[in-house]
Amino acid sequence: MTTMKRGESSDDCLPKFFKVYLPGESGDDLELPASLNSYLPKHLPRTVTVSCISGKNWTLALRKCSVDKYVLVNGWKRIVKDECLTGGEFIEFEFDGFKCFNFCIYEGDTMCKRLGRNSVDSEEIKEESDDDVIVIDSDDDVDYDIADDIEYVEDDDDDDDEAVDDDDVRQYLDDCNNPFFTMKLNPKKKSQLHIPSQVIRDYGLNFSESITVVDPLAKKFGTLENAIKIQVNGSVFVKKFGSVIRRNNVKLTDKLVCELKKTGNSPVHTIKVSIING
Repeated sequence: MTTMKRGESSDDCLPKFFKVYLPGESGDDLELPASLNSYLPKHLPRTVTVSCISGKNWTLALRKCSVDKYVLVNGWKRIVKDECLTGGEFIEFEFDGFKCFNFCIYEGDTMCKRLGRNSVDSEEIKEESDDDVIVIDSDDDVDYDIADDIEYVEDDDDDDDEAVDDDDVRQYLDDCNNPFFTMKLNPKKKSQLHIPSQVIRDYGLNFSESITVVDPLAKKFGTLENAIKIQVNGSVFVKKFGSVIRRNNVKLTDKLVCELKKTGNSPVHTIKVSIING
């Protein structure tokens, strides 16, 4: 069953449709509902991006198979496998009108939106994916025996003609008294977010096994729950941070403002990420 809807608010102005995942009827192609046809561009792109709110992206071909039938081909099975879809789960798709289909999954037993990776592949959290993006400060205390794939990116405001000073950055904070730091992307290596040890020392921060990540898309797609890795030397990393980078389409020229939130002496429970376009 598929339905289309258009809402009044800016969040709901894009065309949407639902699919129910039925393993026995699912092949490697995904047929689009006919009600979506009027929203497709006149000149079809050869490929489109299919993106989950978990941050994973796939590239599929878009084909017109008949007068009113359009299909995403060669890749749906991979999406099913990567997102561990099970029978009866609902998938909500949103089309940007050009070449991107964003989707989220509603789990069949609870009908709650799945905000992060399925627990089935929780073992994968021990090893970073090559698709993640490293965002890391210039501290010199990284344990290379554990994180020898890490390269640094310094937020070198001194050499930046368009530098953003602390007063400008603080406008992005929910509470100006909260600890925060700024970061840029490393184009050479992909991995995880490093929380600067200087910030940890200055504010006496401590961390549990996971942290809630609130990014600019959290209101629309929900927050993310990411694992924390604490190295033997005390360095702290937010794993799988590439999902935040991908779903927000962060560019190399952009700056990330990371605000850390905690209650009293408890561990840091939330990191709010704001993006300053460069």
